[in-house]
Amino acid sequence: MKKYVLMTIGCFFLIGAALNLETAAQTAPKTIKVSAVISLTGPMAGQGTQLRNAYEIFVEKMNATGGVNVKQYGKKIPLEMRVLDDESDGVKTQSQLEVANSWGAVANWGGLGCSSFEMGTPIAQKNKMVWVGPGCGGWTPHQQDNKWLFSTFHKTPFFCPLVFDMILKMPEPRPNKVAIFEINQLDCQEADQYWREAATKGGFKIVFHQKYSAGTKDFSAMITGAKAAGAEILLAYPTPPEGLGLVKQMKELDFNPKLTYLVRAPESAEFGPSLGSLADYVVTPVAWSNKLRLAGNDYLVSKFKEKYGKMADPVAGSAFAAGEVLVNAMERSGTLDRTAIRDAVKATDMETVAGHIRFSDQGWAIDKVLFILQWMRGDTHIVYKNKPGEKYGDKIPLTALKWQPKWSER
Repeated sequence: MKKYVLMTIGCFFLIGAALNLETAAQTAPKTIKVSAVISLTGPMAGQGTQLRNAYEIFVEKMNATGGVNVKQYGKKIPLEMRVLDDESDGVKTQSQLEVANSWGAVANWGGLGCSSFEMGTPIAQKNKMVWVGPGCGGWTPHQQDNKWLFSTFHKTPFFCPLVFDMILKMPEPRPNKVAIFEINQLDCQEADQYWREAATKGGFKIVFHQKYSAGTKDFSAMITGAKAAGAEILLAYPTPPEGLGLVKQMKELDFNPKLTYLVRAPESAEFGPSLGSLADYVVTPVAWSNKLRLAGNDYLVSKFKEKYGKMADPVAGSAFAAGEVLVNAMERSGTLDRTAIRDAVKATDMETVAGHIRFSDQGWAIDKVLFILQWMRGDTHIVYKNKPGEKYGDKIPLTALKWQPKWSER
């Protein structure tokens, strides 16, 4: 009798377990929906396209092995990404995030651009949907108590002093006179503040400073003023189209600073090919480079070239890293609950293709590895890395910085 009872209990247990597995299989979603609100048209389209390409490569990589392992359902579930174009317009970023929310996305991979980042991310907080991606260099959005925002990108307090750190490590004689072209955008205004502070601390002299509006095409007055002031270092934060025009006009007006340090524009896919040899010697701060020898980069670079016929640009690595961060958080949380995913992203502490990622309570990456790239002969080379980057040794290969010669001597 005792044996019969035990066998009966065992049967009920097995039947119950089978029913539970069947229920889990029935309730598991066919895909994990993740939106990617990025700029595929407008001024930031070149960089937005790079983000889309990197996200696509990451999704294909994950789905090739079955997808994301979600403990709640006891199985891997493939990713389904929906790309939504915000047209480089912050208002449209907001509306597209609402579309993503209605579609049922459990999270959003973010785009790149000041207005999209500053105006879009509050919608992610309203809808309680985690936003992880490059974003922009802006520091202020991280001071707005947004608990759903996480950026894998560099930030103004850290990349602005970087240029002066690099110059001071060069042998004498070094350029000292600085010109700043300040675009009327939030993170660019932040950059102006941090550049000024770092310049003063490093003993540099600001000899020219002028503000201009986004969309400006004629830089002649600024270039002429900086040239007359004897500026040897140019600091600016142009959009991709503005950056192309600025460099061309510098040549036309024979403005010959020893260092042209442009944030944002040289990261664009069009910068080098559009300018040709005019792009040579321009330097830019980045959070990733296709020259890195960190784990996962061989895959990203080779797949990018195979799929799109060219090398991955700097912003692509920040997007791929955002993919790694989000999936890692999903698997650690073991669920597709938005809040649980957000909490897991917040607790991120991992190596990515862009180096180590750990977030502050405000959603910016702590001790982020940063580099300065220099354009030369149609390619970019790492010429400086910050202190967090030093621990990676020759996995971040350096090339010597070259001062910019006169246009007539090129």
